[in-house]
Amino acid sequence: MISRSMIFIIGIILVVIGVGLFAYYENYVKPERESKELLTEAKLIFERGDKDSVNHAINTLNKVIAKYPKSKAIPDAYYYIGRCYEKLGLNRLAYLKYNYLLKNRAGTLTKQFKKEILVRLAHLNIIKQYSEEGINQLHDLLNESFNKDFRSKVYSELGHTYLNLGKYTEAKKMFDISLNENGSNEDAILGKARAIKRMGHDNKAYDLYEHFLKYYGPISQYTKDVKRSYKEQAYKSGLNAFRTARYYDAISFFNRVLKNFSYDKKSENAFYWIGECYFALKKFDKAITYFNRALTNNFYHKDHDAQLKKGFAYFMSKRFDLAAKEFQIYLNNYPNGKYAPRARDWKKQSTEELILRIDRKKLPKVQETPETEEIPENNAAPEEESISHEKDEEVSGDNRYLLLERGGKIKLENVAEL
Repeated sequence: MISRSMIFIIGIILVVIGVGLFAYYENYVKPERESKELLTEAKLIFERGDKDSVNHAINTLNKVIAKYPKSKAIPDAYYYIGRCYEKLGLNRLAYLKYNYLLKNRAGTLTKQFKKEILVRLAHLNIIKQYSEEGINQLHDLLNESFNKDFRSKVYSELGHTYLNLGKYTEAKKMFDISLNENGSNEDAILGKARAIKRMGHDNKAYDLYEHFLKYYGPISQYTKDVKRSYKEQAYKSGLNAFRTARYYDAISFFNRVLKNFSYDKKSENAFYWIGECYFALKKFDKAITYFNRALTNNFYHKDHDAQLKKGFAYFMSKRFDLAAKEFQIYLNNYPNGKYAPRARDWKKQSTEELILRIDRKKLPKVQETPETEEIPENNAAPEEESISHEKDEEVSGDNRYLLLERGGKIKLENVAEL
């Protein structure tokens, strides 16, 4: 005979099992079932073929992605969104969806599914063209729909069409209209940034990239590509500005790299090149500050350059004792370093300058000559040395020169390397 306590324990076990089964059903079985039902519904709507039905299918598929992000139906949902875009003539958007699947969902795709996606991509590459006929077809789509989200996508597609044709002003106009229809159209935001960048307004373009990363970065499928592109573009803008002697512009661009990508190895380069900018502006204390930051962060690939240029900065500001010290630090840290011979030469030069100045202070004062007495030409006082800074150029690693004029010219190499 089963005791009451045993019955109670068995009851508790059954309740726990029931709760577990219910939780499993709610968290796994039910979402999978509902997502597959929605996916099937979207496919049937897509098969109708008319534009309104295809647009309805896109909305349904987006609902699957938003509501059931862990469902096994997600790759199919992205794939059929791509098919819908193809049906509407929005080939670039379709291309992005297929490409997203291959780049970010490859582990969940079967070999056959991958082949189907590659076929779609090949098809799009073959028919890819930006003709007047295609533009007219997109305008016809606008005349057939008043759905703001759909119209925003069409205007965005027009923007990218003009962008590929090199008509950047028209492209920006289309992206602006697209955002007026739907202000959260990520594709239009990024397209507008690209158009502005190609129009030569780098800072405005980068402001848009930062707006995108701030408000859409955590959830957007484009975030990874945007970050990589923004980092490279901002860094290149900095280098281009530096090479054309627009040093304050260069500092602004490199600061964008530091602000948004402080964790990346490009931050080491950005610190170094800001130091170079201030060096070129003859603001040697600020240059030293940024060379120090390059030397003390978590990256090391610009340390040789920064250490040597720190010595140059002290030399150019006529603090020859500190210059000699920095060149010696280079030799201590990198006895066989690529700039070791230069560090030895410049340590010697710094020491000689320091000794020369000390010796000058030891010279007795010259007795003042009466105004009426002429000074013999061969007894003229020596001119104080002057320092000139040649125009910056960068064709290879060592091609910028600093000149010390004291009865001759001394070459001070630029050790900067990209």
